[in-house]
Amino acid sequence: MTELVAVGLNHKTAPVELRERLAFGTGDIAAALSALRERAGLGEVMIVSTCNRVEVYGVAPHWARAGERVLQALADTRAVPLTELVAHTFVRGERAAASHICRVAASLESMVVGEPQILGQVKDAFELAQREGTVGGVLDRCLGTAFRAAKRVRSETEVARGAASVPSVAVDLARSIFGELTGSGALLVGAGEMASQAGVHLKAAGVAEIAVVNRSEARGRALADELAARFAPWDSLDAELRRADIVVTSTGAQRPVIDRALLRPVMKVRRGKPIFFVDIAVPRDVEPEVARLEQVFLYNIDDLQGIVHDNMRARAAEAERAGSLVEEEVGEFVAWQRARSIGPIVQALQQHARAIAEAELGRVRGKLQGLAPDQQKAVEALANGIVQKLLHKPMTALRQAAVGEGAEADLAGAVQQLFGLEVPSATATAEAAAGLVKPELVRE
Repeated sequence: MTELVAVGLNHKTAPVELRERLAFGTGDIAAALSALRERAGLGEVMIVSTCNRVEVYGVAPHWARAGERVLQALADTRAVPLTELVAHTFVRGERAAASHICRVAASLESMVVGEPQILGQVKDAFELAQREGTVGGVLDRCLGTAFRAAKRVRSETEVARGAASVPSVAVDLARSIFGELTGSGALLVGAGEMASQAGVHLKAAGVAEIAVVNRSEARGRALADELAARFAPWDSLDAELRRADIVVTSTGAQRPVIDRALLRPVMKVRRGKPIFFVDIAVPRDVEPEVARLEQVFLYNIDDLQGIVHDNMRARAAEAERAGSLVEEEVGEFVAWQRARSIGPIVQALQQHARAIAEAELGRVRGKLQGLAPDQQKAVEALANGIVQKLLHKPMTALRQAAVGEGAEADLAGAVQQLFGLEVPSATATAEAAAGLVKPELVRE
């Protein structure tokens, strides 16, 4: 019998320095899949490696043993002391593993709950493992369940509703003023990380042109190149303000760089055309009094963070409902897996019963020669019918246990012992094939 295991670390369990040391590049994963399959005795395996998590999902006999072997393999291959790794990792098996995988795909375990990128990253990891031939029936079913759960969370809850970062909130507010941003012009005043993020969101929203103004020409040009934008020197700030619809400021200056005296003549030239300022600098880059000018809309970092916090609270409330949807899907996967684990016992029991019936009929067949053919068939049907009726209760109990809570393993073992069934050991087969090492790591 094989079991599902999830092993790894993420932004909740490990610092970024450790996550960086364990992270796999796309070109490294194929070799890592092969190595983990061999060294940890995994019948199936996939790796999800992102900036926030490095996680291994696998299938093996005895999930706890497999989890420790995965940790040892990661420690060896990534040159991280095992004790350090163990302190920051988790190992989950069976239903807990399935629940974790589904919650990851549904973005319920993300740093920003509801963010859409993780689902694509999990799909990419799954497809890569498929191409490498390390996905079998269990992972295929589990990831199918995870993708279905993620789709339900998106369509049946509001967990992804509302922007969850300052730059994304800024773009949403700009849409509320200008409608669709296609054809609008944006100006980034400053060239730091927040300006970069804002530029990415603006481009994704369809802004036609982005200009970058920065005191340091080198940094300004670097950001402009990164965004396929246009760089303008600092002394052309007023000219750029005349053209822009959306202005994001993040300079780090100690005093406002845009004040009422600068903006009043700009607004005269604009002749009533609205301008939207997003001031995400601390100290502020835009003098608050400019908001009194006609058609000037100004939001500062506190305004935006307040919206982000409100959105995140709403997401957290929806995450509980989303978690219930995920557990519904996990329950179906667990029921499937239990039924699958009972299959070999049921099959062996049926074969054992048929063999007994055939042996007994063979022993008396010579004495049946005097009977008519239809009478011989009646005797054979009688023997098979008695066997089937005797087996009906045990087989029904086995199938019912498969959808219960953990009783199937005990009952299957009892049936196997009572009837003397020989069922191939998945554990022995997988471990022998993998040539497992370091048994001292195994906890019973």
